[in-house]
Amino acid sequence: MPAANQLDPTTSVAHLLGYRVKKGREVLGWTQAQLAAKIPTKQNRISQIENATDPPSLRMTQQLDAILGLNGTLVELWHFVGMSGFQDYAQTFLQRQQSARTIHEFSLTVPGLLQTAEYANAIMSLGVPDGSRDLADSVARRMERQEIFEREEPPWLWVLLDETALNRVQGSVETMAAQIEHLLTSMQRPFINIQVLPATKPCIPGSFSLLTMPDGERAAYSEGFNTGAFFEEPGNVDNWQRIYDRLHSDALGTNESAELMRNALEKHR
Repeated sequence: MPAANQLDPTTSVAHLLGYRVKKGREVLGWTQAQLAAKIPTKQNRISQIENATDPPSLRMTQQLDAILGLNGTLVELWHFVGMSGFQDYAQTFLQRQQSARTIHEFSLTVPGLLQTAEYANAIMSLGVPDGSRDLADSVARRMERQEIFEREEPPWLWVLLDETALNRVQGSVETMAAQIEHLLTSMQRPFINIQVLPATKPCIPGSFSLLTMPDGERAAYSEGFNTGAFFEEPGNVDNWQRIYDRLHSDALGTNESAELMRNALEKHR
């Protein structure tokens, strides 16, 4: 039985993945800092992976697999991490999001996959007013997840964005201006679609996402402040799909949405 301060690879798939990263690193005689430099990432990020507190993205898993010479075994494990009992609802969702073929989102704020680092910092800092969390590291992980759009075959992202997200100042007016410019730039990519739900239309008091996986399986995730729920049962997913369709029917078209964004941008300048 492992000592109290050692990772137990029998606990979950995430623990097994972390254990193999650690053993692969030790076989090569590297410290966590040395391995981190080869990614590159922070030493703390390697520690999180090895201790199974925050599993890596698919891209980082592929990098670790190649650097450690593990012949694809890490990548194979990665696809099962989100199914393990270790994961909570948010981690399971983020894991599946990295593999999704299509992502549909309704959001009261700019969704994480489209946030700038400054906007993400402003949003995430609201939950840690005492500064007890490493915001820079959390923001870096959020930015890392956006790498899915740099793949040869990126997922299709369709966002319904509540109009209030464009007008409420998060951080500063400069942060908001840069964020809206980023949204307008993102809309130029053929696999990213953003439509604005006017403030005059009804909406629900929370954000949610719908995922379609490569095998056709679907999932839904609803989120509020410091709470959330992950759904895979078809009936639950269908219900969220109906809500999305209803909101979508009230949303502006892409051209009208872009014009509304440009107007909001001018107000923040």
